[in-house]
Amino acid sequence: MLSNKKFSKYGNNKLVVDGVKFDSKLELYCYNLLKNLEFKFEFQKQIILINKFRYNNENIRAITMIVDFVVHHEGSCIYIDSKGFATEVSKIKYKMLKDKLKDDLNTEVLWLHSQKEANSYLIKLKNKENVNNQQSGITW
Repeated sequence: MLSNKKFSKYGNNKLVVDGVKFDSKLELYCYNLLKNLEFKFEFQKQIILINKFRYNNENIRAITMIVDFVVHHEGSCIYIDSKGFATEVSKIKYKMLKDKLKDDLNTEVLWLHSQKEANSYLIKLKNKENVNNQQSGITW
């Protein structure tokens, strides 16, 4: 008997929480962690890696990628993707993203592969912010 349930190409379960569609449990976890830690961020931001162009008489489509999160933190932009598994295409697109951002010293591009990595990175980043603010005389 056939089921109408659609299966993900990579085996992850897509979730809808509060009307927001998440590609995986890890993406939902990172989203909640960013909200709870009160980071300013954009969710599922599309980035153009190569603009559309014409070659001879052919229209060539742009190459784009969707990054799970762009965190705006203390003058920096941190591009975060939550991926348990990276495909060959995603590896190439991340190299292209890094090339696009290579001259901007206020950016960072990273993959978070697990909840443990997300906790480790984001909590350390938040704690560093709190230490910096305390040193500047701002109290929490």
